Amino acid sequence: MRRGFIALMLSAIAACSHVATPDPAPTAAIAGEDPELRLVGGRELRAELASADVDVVLLNVWATWCVTCREEFPDLLRLRRDYRDRGVAVEFLSGDFPSHSADVSAFLRELEVDFPTYLKAGKDMELIEALHPEWSGALPATFVFARGGAVVQWWEGAASYETFAAAVEAALARKRSTP
Repeated sequence: MRRGFIALMLSAIAACSHVATPDPAPTAAIAGEDPELRLVGGRELRAELASADVDVVLLNVWATWCVTCREEFPDLLRLRRDYRDRGVAVEFLSGDFPSHSADVSAFLRELEVDFPTYLKAGKDMELIEALHPEWSGALPATFVFARGGAVVQWWEGAASYETFAAAVEAALARKRSTP
């Protein structure tokens, strides 16, 4: 009985472990995937968000293995459609390993995502530090950036369409009240 338990535990550990792979070049596109996945490190992502030609960027960090991430994804897609003509960009960053890009692409295709999205490259701590040093790394995580890249709001955990929209509206109102 004890040997069976140990064998079961070793099998579970092996199934959950990941083989370390070399870090790919940041911001590289993964060829042959549809929609396009752009590998990006934390600093490169932060630079791209800061240079976005919109008033507000909402970035959602998610992963295919995260049930709540998958559940809130349709609300984020709706938000993207509803706010795209109002100076708001909704961007997605998968926290999956690059070696799981096929799973990421399959999920995005399932939801009919037809625009480029980001896939984390590099070390987790680099990404955490680049997005917000108080972020624990828990998923899902959402960050709202003003034009120029300043974080105006962020949170960990799932949210509803109404929560996302309220955060975007607050960021837009802040923009209107700032000279």
